[in-house]
Amino acid sequence: MKAVFWIVLWCSLLYGCATDLKNKAVYNFTWWFGGLAAGGLLWRSLLPGRPVTVLWYLGVYMAIQLGLFSRLYGKADCYAFCVCAIAEASLGMTLFDYLILTLLAVFLLFPVQLYRRNIAQNGNLKRPVAFLPYITTAFAVHIFMHFMVAF
Repeated sequence: MKAVFWIVLWCSLLYGCATDLKNKAVYNFTWWFGGLAAGGLLWRSLLPGRPVTVLWYLGVYMAIQLGLFSRLYGKADCYAFCVCAIAEASLGMTLFDYLILTLLAVFLLFPVQLYRRNIAQNGNLKRPVAFLPYITTAFAVHIFMHFMVAF
Protein backbone atom coordinates (compact mmCIF):
# COMPACT_ATOMS: atom_id res chain seq x y z
CA MET A 1 0.00 0.00 0.00
CA LYS A 2 2.93 2.32 0.71
CA ALA A 3 4.04 2.07 -2.90
CA VAL A 4 0.60 3.18 -4.08
CA PHE A 5 0.73 6.24 -1.82
CA TRP A 6 4.20 7.17 -3.13
CA ILE A 7 3.05 6.74 -6.74
CA VAL A 8 -0.01 8.94 -6.19
CA LEU A 9 2.15 11.56 -4.44
CA TRP A 10 4.71 11.68 -7.25
CA CYS A 11 1.98 11.75 -9.91
CA SER A 12 0.38 14.66 -8.07
CA LEU A 13 3.68 16.54 -7.92
CA LEU A 14 4.49 15.86 -11.57
CA TYR A 15 0.99 16.87 -12.70
CA GLY A 16 1.35 20.05 -10.67
CA CYS A 17 4.73 20.72 -12.33
CA ALA A 18 3.20 20.29 -15.77
CA THR A 19 0.30 22.66 -15.09
CA ASP A 20 2.62 25.16 -13.40
CA LEU A 21 4.98 25.17 -16.37
CA LYS A 22 2.13 25.48 -18.86
CA ASN A 23 -0.30 27.85 -17.10
CA LYS A 24 1.75 29.30 -14.20
CA ALA A 25 -1.04 27.92 -11.99
CA VAL A 26 -1.76 24.65 -10.18
CA TYR A 27 -5.28 23.35 -9.65
CA ASN A 28 -6.34 22.82 -6.03
CA PHE A 29 -7.48 19.23 -6.64
CA THR A 30 -3.84 18.38 -7.32
CA TRP A 31 -3.16 18.82 -3.61
CA TRP A 32 -6.22 16.84 -2.56
CA PHE A 33 -4.72 13.68 -4.08
CA GLY A 34 -1.16 14.49 -3.08
CA GLY A 35 -2.19 15.42 0.45
CA LEU A 36 -4.27 12.26 0.89
CA ALA A 37 -1.37 10.12 -0.34
CA ALA A 38 1.12 11.89 1.94
CA GLY A 39 -1.35 11.60 4.82
CA GLY A 40 -1.67 7.88 4.13
CA LEU A 41 2.10 7.53 4.27
CA LEU A 42 2.20 9.41 7.55
CA TRP A 43 -0.66 7.40 9.03
CA ARG A 44 1.11 4.13 8.22
CA SER A 45 4.39 5.33 9.73
CA LEU A 46 3.18 6.68 13.08
CA LEU A 47 4.52 4.91 16.14
CA PRO A 48 3.01 5.11 19.63
CA GLY A 49 4.16 8.28 21.38
CA ARG A 50 5.45 9.91 18.20
CA PRO A 51 2.26 11.48 16.73
CA VAL A 52 2.23 14.49 19.05
CA THR A 53 5.69 15.72 18.07
CA VAL A 54 5.17 14.93 14.39
CA LEU A 55 1.90 16.82 14.30
CA TRP A 56 3.45 19.69 16.23
CA TYR A 57 6.32 19.98 13.72
CA LEU A 58 3.93 19.79 10.79
CA GLY A 59 1.60 22.36 12.34
CA VAL A 60 4.41 24.84 12.93
CA TYR A 61 5.80 24.33 9.43
CA MET A 62 2.39 24.71 7.79
CA ALA A 63 1.70 27.86 9.79
CA ILE A 64 5.03 29.30 8.64
CA GLN A 65 4.36 28.32 5.03
CA LEU A 66 0.79 29.60 4.84
CA GLY A 67 1.28 32.60 7.09
CA LEU A 68 4.65 33.95 6.04
CA PHE A 69 5.86 32.34 2.85
CA SER A 70 2.53 32.57 1.01
CA ARG A 71 3.34 36.26 0.58
CA LEU A 72 6.62 35.43 -1.13
CA TYR A 73 5.27 32.85 -3.55
CA GLY A 74 1.88 31.41 -4.43
CA LYS A 75 -0.46 29.38 -2.24
CA ALA A 76 -0.08 26.37 -4.53
CA ASP A 77 3.65 26.37 -3.81
CA CYS A 78 2.91 26.52 -0.08
CA TYR A 79 0.55 23.57 -0.46
CA ALA A 80 3.28 21.67 -2.32
CA PHE A 81 5.76 22.32 0.49
CA CYS A 82 3.17 21.16 3.05
CA VAL A 83 2.41 17.95 1.14
CA CYS A 84 6.15 17.26 0.82
CA ALA A 85 6.58 17.90 4.56
CA ILE A 86 3.85 15.39 5.39
CA ALA A 87 5.59 12.80 3.22
CA GLU A 88 8.94 13.63 4.82
CA ALA A 89 7.38 13.26 8.27
CA SER A 90 6.46 9.70 7.32
CA LEU A 91 10.19 9.10 6.80
CA GLY A 92 11.02 10.41 10.27
CA MET A 93 12.13 13.90 9.27
CA THR A 94 11.49 16.87 11.56
CA LEU A 95 10.82 20.61 11.37
CA PHE A 96 14.48 21.34 10.65
CA ASP A 97 14.32 19.00 7.65
CA TYR A 98 11.20 20.69 6.29
CA LEU A 99 12.93 24.06 6.50
CA ILE A 100 15.97 22.58 4.73
CA LEU A 101 13.62 21.48 1.93
CA THR A 102 12.38 25.06 1.58
CA LEU A 103 15.92 26.45 1.48
CA LEU A 104 17.02 23.79 -1.00
CA ALA A 105 14.19 24.73 -3.38
CA VAL A 106 15.10 28.42 -3.16
CA PHE A 107 18.79 27.62 -3.66
CA LEU A 108 17.88 25.64 -6.79
CA LEU A 109 15.77 28.51 -8.11
CA PHE A 110 18.25 31.32 -7.43
CA PRO A 111 21.20 30.36 -9.68
CA VAL A 112 18.92 29.50 -12.60
CA GLN A 113 17.09 32.81 -12.37
CA LEU A 114 20.36 34.66 -11.86
CA TYR A 115 21.73 33.05 -15.03
CA ARG A 116 18.56 33.99 -16.91
CA ARG A 117 18.86 37.57 -15.61
CA ASN A 118 15.41 37.35 -14.09
CA ILE A 119 16.26 38.88 -10.71
CA ALA A 120 15.45 42.56 -10.19
CA GLN A 121 17.47 45.03 -8.10
CA ASN A 122 15.18 44.49 -5.09
CA GLY A 123 15.72 40.70 -5.21
CA ASN A 124 12.32 39.82 -6.64
CA LEU A 125 11.82 38.04 -9.92
CA LYS A 126 11.22 40.28 -12.93
CA ARG A 127 8.97 37.69 -14.58
CA PRO A 128 7.11 35.01 -12.62
CA VAL A 129 8.35 31.47 -13.13
CA ALA A 130 7.02 28.04 -12.27
CA PHE A 131 8.38 27.26 -8.80
CA LEU A 132 6.84 23.80 -8.42
CA PRO A 133 9.47 22.04 -10.58
CA TYR A 134 12.15 23.41 -8.24
CA ILE A 135 10.17 22.24 -5.20
CA THR A 136 9.73 18.77 -6.68
CA THR A 137 13.41 18.52 -7.57
CA ALA A 138 14.39 19.72 -4.09
CA PHE A 139 12.03 17.13 -2.57
CA ALA A 140 13.61 14.32 -4.61
CA VAL A 141 17.14 15.47 -3.75
CA HIS A 142 16.23 15.88 -0.08
CA ILE A 143 14.77 12.39 0.19
CA PHE A 144 17.80 10.96 -1.62
CA MET A 145 20.16 12.77 0.75
CA HIS A 146 18.15 11.56 3.75
CA PHE A 147 18.49 7.95 2.65
CA MET A 148 22.18 8.36 1.82
CA VAL A 149 22.87 9.64 5.34
CA ALA A 150 20.78 6.85 6.84
CA PHE A 151 22.93 4.20 5.16
